[in-house]
Amino acid sequence: MLICLLAIVHGEFRASWADDAPKESAASGNPAGTGTEPGTEPGSESAKEPVRPTVSGWHSWRFNQFSSYDQLRINLEREYAKGQKALVSLNGLYYQEDNNKSWSAYVGESYYKFKVKKFDFKLGNLVETLGSGDKISWVDKINSRRYHNGLANDYNRDKKEVPAVKTTYNINKRMTLDLHYLPIFQAGDMPSIYSKWATEFQQYLAKAIFFGANLVREKDTRIREQYHVAFNGIFRRYELRYHYFRLKERIPLIEAISGNLFRWSYPLEETFAVDGNRALKKDFLMRFEAAYTRDKTYSGFSNGRIGYHFRSDQYNLLLGTDKTFKRGVYLNIQGLLSFITDMKAPTPLQIFPTEALTAFQLRKGFRSETIFIELNGVENLTTGEYILTPQISIQKTDYLKMVGGVHLNGKSSEHFGPIGQFDKNNTSFFETYVIF
Repeated sequence: MLICLLAIVHGEFRASWADDAPKESAASGNPAGTGTEPGTEPGSESAKEPVRPTVSGWHSWRFNQFSSYDQLRINLEREYAKGQKALVSLNGLYYQEDNNKSWSAYVGESYYKFKVKKFDFKLGNLVETLGSGDKISWVDKINSRRYHNGLANDYNRDKKEVPAVKTTYNINKRMTLDLHYLPIFQAGDMPSIYSKWATEFQQYLAKAIFFGANLVREKDTRIREQYHVAFNGIFRRYELRYHYFRLKERIPLIEAISGNLFRWSYPLEETFAVDGNRALKKDFLMRFEAAYTRDKTYSGFSNGRIGYHFRSDQYNLLLGTDKTFKRGVYLNIQGLLSFITDMKAPTPLQIFPTEALTAFQLRKGFRSETIFIELNGVENLTTGEYILTPQISIQKTDYLKMVGGVHLNGKSSEHFGPIGQFDKNNTSFFETYVIF
């Protein structure tokens, strides 16, 4: 099955400051009445005011009855001549779960991009968005994710920056060729196997280690080249993108070598995919994705026990649409299909060889769209598992947004993976979001 994340759309307000240039008097040695120094006549290079970086950012505080975290991001952004641009973001995170507290500070999305003839280059710590799926995607595979313990509901914001170089060759106005080169592998950040948010799969491993089992881990950050190549075409009413991925699995696969020995690894996988969209009418868009992963590695997990690895090809499909109706009612709905051709055992993320899912978002704005009522949901039509998140958001100004809602699980959501961590713990949540 997929690692699916529900998304909350957040706006961003940017503010920049520029100081007035100091004025000199004739008494300071300048030519009388000119107010300028020799060599700084209007039009000269030294007479130009310095271009200061644009400063923006946000602070988020998210809370539920089990845990909470504060997250801060500050962006420094500056544009130069000839399409050059630099961005540096500084991030801080403070997490609390019961009596367990942790904090971290790190450099977030940061890059420098420039143009050379028909080539565009972008290098640094990148956050990329691929595919046509809006809430769920089989193609958006470049970035790992930070699965905050019990709070992993934000699809885009929780992407993990990855060191990469992106090169785009502009064939013509309609066609481009993209290459991502990722020299350093970085795994996704998962909850601890001892956390209350650990899935049944993780809990079994924790118990085994407690009773003396050994775990052999592959390093989750190391030199290991990965690639993505894409051919993109943009036409009058539709877009098409063809992809090839050679990436390591971002979520660890755990295999029982023996009753007392487990191996933690990130196997390499190859995926061929195509995605696109077609505009049917105004405010009515059809999206699709199709992906084929060759010889993918899976962890066996049945009867509450971790088993051996097995390999199989996997096919994935997505078809979705979104439309804005009268009075500002917005609907986004997607249907998904996952098929494992040679399934030897159930896995932590998929029980049956073929599973169908649906994801949707229904949103309506009130009071000049300062208040939104929103319903997000994901359902596995094969197993009956679902996650439902009704919420209300208020944004009276460009600077402050507040969100409150309830996270509900139907049946067991164990096989939803990282976002199914609530399993037996339905919980309300609250978030404040300060934009500056």
